[in-house]
Amino acid sequence: MKLIPLTTAAALAAVAVTSVAAQKPPSFQSLDLVDLDVVVTDRDGRAVSGLTRQDFEVREDGKAVELKAFVAVSARGSANLDDGRSVVVLLDDVGMRPAATSSIRSIAGHVAAHAGPGDDLTVIRLANRNDEPYGDRSLALARIVEYQAGVGPFDRVRTSEDVLRLVTSVSRSLELTARRRKAIVCIGSQAICNIREPRPYAVGSLRRDWIEAVGAAARANVSMYALLANRVGLSSGGIVEATGGEVFTSARDLRPAIERIWQDASHHYLLGYWPVTSRKELHSMEVKVARKGLRVLARRQRGN
Repeated sequence: MKLIPLTTAAALAAVAVTSVAAQKPPSFQSLDLVDLDVVVTDRDGRAVSGLTRQDFEVREDGKAVELKAFVAVSARGSANLDDGRSVVVLLDDVGMRPAATSSIRSIAGHVAAHAGPGDDLTVIRLANRNDEPYGDRSLALARIVEYQAGVGPFDRVRTSEDVLRLVTSVSRSLELTARRRKAIVCIGSQAICNIREPRPYAVGSLRRDWIEAVGAAARANVSMYALLANRVGLSSGGIVEATGGEVFTSARDLRPAIERIWQDASHHYLLGYWPVTSRKELHSMEVKVARKGLRVLARRQRGN
């Protein structure tokens, strides 16, 4: 989700005046347009095209918002201008045992194989502090080959903080790229790839790191996906759901899931609306479509 500045005149025109008798401070529309990326699929998981602005209903903090912008995005990763997709692969080398090395390399290789000539593909190993969210295709493939599971110590709080800070850093690096959906694809354990939302009184900086990660991801149109390399029960309420991604487990063949991730980056909609200024650090978001039988994938939270 990218924030687009308004002109001064438009900002002044957006002032919402409240009743003096209500004894409430006036509410103003933000100077920034919230840009929300939304994926819509049918029952079989195929991307749905041809939807219009009128097909969508968006609520922020439980209140309906008026859509001011609407764009259907299509990108296939060709070498043509503005047809590339951005995918960052995050390899969990902390939460997985060394025996998982071959499996994770294989999954990452399948993700990389779907990248087209115009796509930006980056690979980052969590415990490798030298890995940056940029580089050419050969560097990405080299990091997959060099990957080793279980090379770093796992501490639930500190490791969670590291992951959230990495999501923030990667999202900020992608914020100035094209106005479209980007993906962080985490391959590994659920403890790393789908961190649960911390409570307000969480120890350390975990809560603050969550707020910054969710906010940065929303501003950059970044969604996080999890490809779990072990068979575990799926849980809700994590960073994947908050950013509008999806969790897949190796209890089934992950190849269709990988195709879905690239499809989501290829076909989606951008919805824009003016939010009301609020002191809340996190805002809830809900997107629905009027047509029956369709599935919506969109972020659930954004920062202030």
